[in-house]
Amino acid sequence: MKYLIFLAINLLFIQCDYAQSLPVIKAKSKKVDVRDGKIFQKGVWNLTPEAKPDIYQALEPIVEKRITFYTDVDSITFDVSPNKTYDFLIVLNGKDTCYTRISTIVKASQIATEAKPNKLIAPTQLQQDFKAFREGLEKDHAGLYTYKSKQQMDRFMDSCYATLNQSMTALEFGKLILEVISTLEDGHTRSNIPNLLMIYYNDHEKVFPLYPYFVNDKAYVLCGGVEGLIARTEIVKIDGKTIKEITDKIYRYLPSDGTIRTKKRQQLNDGAFPILYHWIFGNKDTFEVQYKSKNGTVETLTIASKATKDFACEYQKKQSNPRPLQLAFLNTSSALLTVKTFDEGRLGRANIDFGGFLDSAFTAIKNKKISSLIVDVRDNGGGADDYGALLYSYLSQKSFRYFFSKASNTHVVKVDENPLLGAQKPQPNSFKGKVFILTNGFSFSTTADFCATARSNDRAIFIGEETGGGYYGNTSGGSTEIILSNSQISVSIPLYKYINAVKKAQYPDRGTIPDYQIIPSIEDVLQHKNVELDFALGLINTSK
Repeated sequence: MKYLIFLAINLLFIQCDYAQSLPVIKAKSKKVDVRDGKIFQKGVWNLTPEAKPDIYQALEPIVEKRITFYTDVDSITFDVSPNKTYDFLIVLNGKDTCYTRISTIVKASQIATEAKPNKLIAPTQLQQDFKAFREGLEKDHAGLYTYKSKQQMDRFMDSCYATLNQSMTALEFGKLILEVISTLEDGHTRSNIPNLLMIYYNDHEKVFPLYPYFVNDKAYVLCGGVEGLIARTEIVKIDGKTIKEITDKIYRYLPSDGTIRTKKRQQLNDGAFPILYHWIFGNKDTFEVQYKSKNGTVETLTIASKATKDFACEYQKKQSNPRPLQLAFLNTSSALLTVKTFDEGRLGRANIDFGGFLDSAFTAIKNKKISSLIVDVRDNGGGADDYGALLYSYLSQKSFRYFFSKASNTHVVKVDENPLLGAQKPQPNSFKGKVFILTNGFSFSTTADFCATARSNDRAIFIGEETGGGYYGNTSGGSTEIILSNSQISVSIPLYKYINAVKKAQYPDRGTIPDYQIIPSIEDVLQHKNVELDFALGLINTSK
C-alpha cells in the first residue's frame, strides 16, 4: 500500500511539472475541430478532462504534416513527424484542464506486439469488449447502415452477443469482430487482428503449406514446395471441402465495400490464405488435398502443415514498375500512364510532386499527339481525395462533379470546407482521345472514386476486374480508434460517409464493373504476362 501511495504521489508531481511546461489554449465548448494534413474534421474531438492524457491518433498516412486543433475561441498547430507525440493543454471554461496528446505512433502494431492472443478471456469480459465495439460503431461509423439496415445490423449483432457465453481467446473472439465488420460491408473499417494473426501463427503454429492462386471458384498451386503438388496444379478439395465452400466461409471474415468479392480474392492471392485457413477451419497437423493430376484424374494426397518460414516458394512477383507514377509511350499513338498510388506519404518518399507530374505528363501526351491513353490503376489502394479528382480533370473536357456529399454522424460538410463538393474544372491540357482504364480488386478507396467518376461520365473503357471500392462512394476521410480493453483488439472506425456524384448504376452494392472482365490465369501469373494491358492494346489496334 505504501508503494502504491508513493507511486501515485510521484505521478501527481510528474503531471504537475509536465503541465507547467506545456503550451496552453482555451475553450468554452467541448467540441473541437481538427485539421489533419489536408483533411478537415468538423467537431471530431470532444474535450475530456478526466483523460490524462486524452490521445488524438493522427490519420493515416502517417507522414510529416501539419495538425491544427481549433476550439471555439483558440487554436494550436504542430508540424508532426511519424512515431512521435505532441502534448498540450486545453483549458475548458477557465477551470477544467484537458491534457491532450497528438500521437503519430501506430497503435495497432504496438498492441499486436504486446497482446497475448491465445490467453483465455472470461465471457463477462468478452461481453464488455463486444459492447464497447458495438457502441463505438453506432456512435462514430458514418456508413454503418449504408448496405444493411439498422434492423438487420441490430439483429446480427444481437445474435453475435448471444454467443459470448463461454471463455475464448482473443483470436477466437476476433472472428466475431471481423464477421461484424464484414457484414456491415465497409472496406475502410479495420482492426489489428491481421497483425495478431501474423505474429501468433508465425511464431507458434504450423499452417497449410501452399500458396494457392484463386480464379473464380477454382484454386491452383502458385508455390509452396510440396512434393507432388507442383505449380499450376488445380486443387479440387481440401479436407473434403470444395474451393467454393472454403472461399465462401473465409470471405465472411474479410472486409470489403458492399458485396464486392474481387478485393477479398486478391487478399487470398496475396498470401493470406495459409494463416486464414488454419485460423478459420481449425489447427491441424495434416491436410487431405484432392487435386487434378496431369492426365486429368482426381488424386488425393495427405500433406503436413509447416511453419510459414519453412515455405519453399519458387514464384516471385515481377516488379516491372517500381515507381508509383510513370508515363511510357508505347508507340506513336498510344501511351501508358501508371498510377500505383494516391498516397501522399508514398509519393513524398519517392520525391514525386503529384500535380507537377500530371501536368508535365499530359503536356507531353499532347505534344506527341497521342490518341489512345491507357491508365493503369491496378493495385492502387487509394490516398488523397483531391488526387483522384485531379487525375480525372486531365481526362475531362467539361466541368464535372466529384463528390455529391460528405458527412459524419455529427456534421454535414459544406463546399467551403471541401471544394470537391462543388463543380470541378477540366485542365487546359486535358486529354481528348480514347481512354482505357485497367482495374483490379485492389483498386480501392480514392481509386474507386476516380473510376466511378470516369464511368459515370462515359469517359473510359474499363478492362480487368471490378474495383475493390464501391461505385457510389465509401466511408473514410479520417478515423477514430477504439481499443477493446480485455482482448486488446483495436478497431479503426471511419468517420465520414462520401457519396459520389455519379449516375445510377445497375447494382447499388458493387464497384465499377469492367466492360471487359480480364482475369489472369495461373499460367499468365507464372509467366508474368500482363494480360489486361495486352487486351487494351489489342482493342486499340483493332479500332484503328
